Amino acid sequence: MTFPNKNYDFDELSQNSFFIGAYINNECVGLAIVQRAFFKYLYLYDLKVAKACRGLGIAQLLIEKAQEIARQEGYIGLYTQAQDNNLGACLFYLSAGFHIGGLDTKVYQGTPQENKKDIYFYLDNL
Repeated sequence: MTFPNKNYDFDELSQNSFFIGAYINNECVGLAIVQRAFFKYLYLYDLKVAKACRGLGIAQLLIEKAQEIARQEGYIGLYTQAQDNNLGACLFYLSAGFHIGGLDTKVYQGTPQENKKDIYFYLDNL
């Protein structure tokens, strides 16, 4: 499962977000957006790597930089979520060291995606 490109509202997101880019030859090939949260985990809002650059370890480098920001900002780690049918994302987060912290079975109730669930993943800073 893949998601379309998003047109981010930088002004809106920058009020509560950190942007981390990965570049090859001055071309952005990866992006992580992390957001402040009301508890002790920084939220990994978005993580994407250009299809041609996947498998090069770029996403892991983005996560490591996000962990560094989390430490600097006083958070104990990162958290994110993925839909249960997005197997690639779920397996990636597990292979990147995240652990499953919860399952939301109600989040899509009453929507066209009613049969889907969100899995919450956590990565503690050690």
